[in-house]
Order: sequence, then C-alpha cells, then structure tokens
Amino acid sequence: MPSQLPADTNLSSPQIKLLSDWNDGLTEMNVETTGRQLHKDFRRSIHPRSLDQPEQSKEEMLKEISELTSFADEFHVGPCHSNLLLSG
Repeated sequence: MPSQLPADTNLSSPQIKLLSDWNDGLTEMNVETTGRQLHKDFRRSIHPRSLDQPEQSKEEMLKEISELTSFADEFHVGPCHSNLLLSG
C-alpha cells in the first residue's frame, strides 16, 4: 500500500477530512475527537474470525482506545505520529 496520496488527490474532500480528523484524534490521543468521526451505528469486526474476537460497538471500541491511551499516559508515552495522509 502506498504511504503517500496521489498528487492529484482532492485534500478538501469529505473523505480526506474524515481521515484527517480521525488521524488527529489518534495523534493527540484524544478519544473524543476520534469518536466524533464514527457513526452512531459503527461496528468493529476483528479478522480473521478464527481469533474469536467479538464485534465491538462504537462505545466499546472507544472505551478500549481510552484504556490504551490511559495506559500509555501512565508510562509518559507521547502522542503517536502517523503518516496516514502524507501527500505526494
């Protein structure tokens, strides 16, 4: 998978805005910002199914992310940095 967007990508599209806001929330370790990007009916499925991980609702996934960020904070781990939306 390419690590950069094509040069002709419309960076003001709703899809890019959503990904950018999601990425900002994760980078800032801000669960509220991340959660705003998910639909109220969001469901997270873990694959492969052979891992026997249950499907998660939006609230369950955000709780898990919150626990992970709290854990990272306890060890003074700074925000993560992502190159999700690097442009070419």
